[in-house]
Amino acid sequence: MHCPKCVGKLEQVKIGEKNPLVIDRCFACGGLWFDKNELSSVINKEIIDTLEFEVETGTVNDQELLKEINFDKKEIACPRCKNNRKMEKIYSVRNKKVLIDYCKDCDGIWLDAGEYNKINKRSPIEEKLEVVIDFFRLYFPQVFKK
Repeated sequence: MHCPKCVGKLEQVKIGEKNPLVIDRCFACGGLWFDKNELSSVINKEIIDTLEFEVETGTVNDQELLKEINFDKKEIACPRCKNNRKMEKIYSVRNKKVLIDYCKDCDGIWLDAGEYNKINKRSPIEEKLEVVIDFFRLYFPQVFKK
């Protein structure tokens, strides 16, 4: 697949060790493509260590490459759909300040470099809740057995 934002090509990246997920990332601009339901799996931290993923989704620093990337592109075509379906701009459910690209046909989501980190930020309440859950997982593992 080709990047909808720049001249780059999307490469598959395997994330997570237990039940790994394969997503597509542009080698040039760092944008990320998530097929249906993949983004929610990553954000829900079921398969990935977020710190490891943040390193891979940083912003672009190459000034020459930045000239080739059109981050302000108003309309982009879905890289997955064959009919060049235009993606819609929608606000992220997790962070209403972040505008992401969504394809109605395949339910895919395109995130520009750095957008994943913005939508994955947790509120202080979510962070405290995770500490409590980790405590119970450690001391009462039988509760979390499937």
